[in-house]
Amino acid sequence: MTLLPPTPAQQKRIDKELPSDPKMRKQDIRALREWLSKQPHLPNHIDDNKLERFLFNCKNSIERCKLILERYYTVRTSLPEFFTARDPLSQDIRDSFNRVDYFILPSLTEEGYRVIICRLRDTDVEKFSFQALVKRILMILDIRLMEEFCLSNIIIIDLEGSSMAHFTKFIPTQSIVKRAMLAVQDSMPFRLSCIHFLHAPSFITGVINIFYPLLKEKLTQKFQFFNGGAEELYVYMNKDVLPNEWGGKAGTFQELNDAWQEKIEKNRDWFLRDEKLSRINEKARLPESKSSCLAMDIEGTQGSFRKLNID
Repeated sequence: MTLLPPTPAQQKRIDKELPSDPKMRKQDIRALREWLSKQPHLPNHIDDNKLERFLFNCKNSIERCKLILERYYTVRTSLPEFFTARDPLSQDIRDSFNRVDYFILPSLTEEGYRVIICRLRDTDVEKFSFQALVKRILMILDIRLMEEFCLSNIIIIDLEGSSMAHFTKFIPTQSIVKRAMLAVQDSMPFRLSCIHFLHAPSFITGVINIFYPLLKEKLTQKFQFFNGGAEELYVYMNKDVLPNEWGGKAGTFQELNDAWQEKIEKNRDWFLRDEKLSRINEKARLPESKSSCLAMDIEGTQGSFRKLNID
């Protein structure tokens, strides 16, 4: 199973973040629906359940939710390298699953957080595709938006087997990293608690410095680097939620990675349909929406990397 439901205690924590009055929640959804109806450039096929998850992850701020909805759809047109050809059966997506483990652990932490793991399976630099990995990450985020509420996210990046060559491969073209940050950091309504780096190599500080202009300070303050492996995590979470290889009970890396591959393949029809439906019509965009759409400057210069919900 890819995502287990919250325990009663975890659900109680989540419920505290929802408006206590169901009528108020419905009223907020109606307000968003009315706003969408007045944005002729935006698609208007999003259902109420997904709107409710957007609103929850934006901490119930309607104005914040409008901004993220605007960006969520804008990048789907403006960043085609990540949002076109999203067929789960395509070769680049299948290759990505074979070369990089990226999955969400089934169980929430006691705090109600999801744990995301990313690690190399194949260390061959020539086979590593950053673009395919980002595309896959965004596909998994879309599935989560359809399925669940969670209070925040913990990302674990295991750098074992990585080399400077993996990073120098795209340092000369930092624009793809910037565009990936726009797609993931600025345009998806997810909260982030922290990012743990395991088996951090000696060169990681230099790499972070190279990409520092693309990372907001509040995000980098969430970074924690460890020379060791999974045992470093035991003080931060119950190890039972972790993969078997890390002393937990969640399943093996192979099983967890395969489960998410199967999950996105089962949602193939949705991805193919979404590619046609979730596009904006720039010609229909009203003048007042231009200032809020992408102060992010997709094509170059510095952009505005400000909008990740960080607890």
